[in-house]
Amino acid sequence: MQLKLVLFTPKTDPCAGLTRAGALIEGVVYDLHALSGECEWCANPLAVAEIMADDEALARVRAIVADCVEGKAPDGTWWPLVDVRLEAPVPTPGKLFALAGNYAEHIMESTSKKLQGTGVTGSDLATPRVFMKPSTNTVCATGDPIIVGKGATFVDWEAEFGVIVGKPGKHISREDAMSHVGGITIVNDVSERELKIWDRPEDRDWDKFFDWLNGKWCDNFAPMGPCAVPLGDLENVDRLGLKLWVNGELKQDGNTGQMIFKIPDILAYISSICTLHTGDVIATGTPSGVGHAQGIRLQPGDVVRIELEGVGVLENPVVAEE
Repeated sequence: MQLKLVLFTPKTDPCAGLTRAGALIEGVVYDLHALSGECEWCANPLAVAEIMADDEALARVRAIVADCVEGKAPDGTWWPLVDVRLEAPVPTPGKLFALAGNYAEHIMESTSKKLQGTGVTGSDLATPRVFMKPSTNTVCATGDPIIVGKGATFVDWEAEFGVIVGKPGKHISREDAMSHVGGITIVNDVSERELKIWDRPEDRDWDKFFDWLNGKWCDNFAPMGPCAVPLGDLENVDRLGLKLWVNGELKQDGNTGQMIFKIPDILAYISSICTLHTGDVIATGTPSGVGHAQGIRLQPGDVVRIELEGVGVLENPVVAEE
């Protein structure tokens, strides 16, 4: 049975308000803290990441899940999914990385490539283009709103395959990289494509870069979830279907096999710059079909749904900033 780990908060119980680690099985969430007595699995935002980073902890969870499937979970240790709030599996990553231009067709649909009349070049294939999003204000859970800010111009979607770091490391080799992966989740790298805060006398290339980067930082611009799947529970992470719908209309239909830089490349590159720690998250880029390429922006009232094969569905409504 595939293991899906969640962080969740029961809507009503004696410990209401305390987030704890759980296992999601066929529409039921089992409280791993209550079933195991492991204190570190309660009120710990890194609980899911730490479980996936520890082979012994993961084995204990699998044994608990096996008992639950056999009907051995006591009352008060499980809830129907409708009775809990799912949090992001890593609600406050120490570092939230993302890749720009990691799918060839998305590179070719970008405004700059269209204007230049060029396709994918050697520079696009030479090195990952890695940036960071501030995690404490951008990460939100499935069901949480994507917020269109008061000064928003063009808010856009980006369905992405998210890698959760398990075992920490520095200078990780490509050959050893997969042993540092804890699990997989979904990330929506929401973007303000035409950010403009203050007027400038001229728009230089350097200024445009920072506008692009700052447009990634808005509140709730990194929905994540609904769960984390340990790496070993996915048959082939290089062939997972990734789709996004807006209001029921399919907009993105890609596959992780289309990524230019695969997980080993990405971990080796980033870890050559800085140490990767348990619970760091890497959004690995988006396939073609973003709204900006089609002249379609997210509007209050829209609903964005992302499905990653083997992981589940991340769905978020779009609302106007109050």
